[in-house]
Amino acid sequence: MSGAGRTACRRWIDLLSRFVLDSSVILAVLKGERGGEAAAEFAWKAAISSVNITEIVTKCVEWGLDPGEALLFLAGREIAVVAFEQEDAVFAGRLASVVPKGVLSLGDRACIATAVQRNATAVTADRAWAALDLPCPIELIR
Repeated sequence: MSGAGRTACRRWIDLLSRFVLDSSVILAVLKGERGGEAAAEFAWKAAISSVNITEIVTKCVEWGLDPGEALLFLAGREIAVVAFEQEDAVFAGRLASVVPKGVLSLGDRACIATAVQRNATAVTADRAWAALDLPCPIELIR
């Protein structure tokens, strides 16, 4: 398959992703935390924002984990990495006006914005999301 054909096929697969993963989901798997098994199930053919990849790699570096393990997990679960475009960035920035200050990180808002743009469910380990009136469905892994 040509490069253009692979790209078109990948976009079609991306559209089929029902779940968008927050960084906390992948980190729970990598650290063997409670909810990791549920996280691994949600991860199959899910999507994740490129902003959340940055957050995952950063946490791996801070915690002394190999970021390559995270990237292998993403590839092995066929998780689609979604580019964070200007429209997503504006939406994520505006989310700051509808939640209490400091409750959602940039990565959290990137995940939610990506889920909204894809008409998908955001998956997280962050229980605080359940108490918020967010513009997309939320699934908690624990």
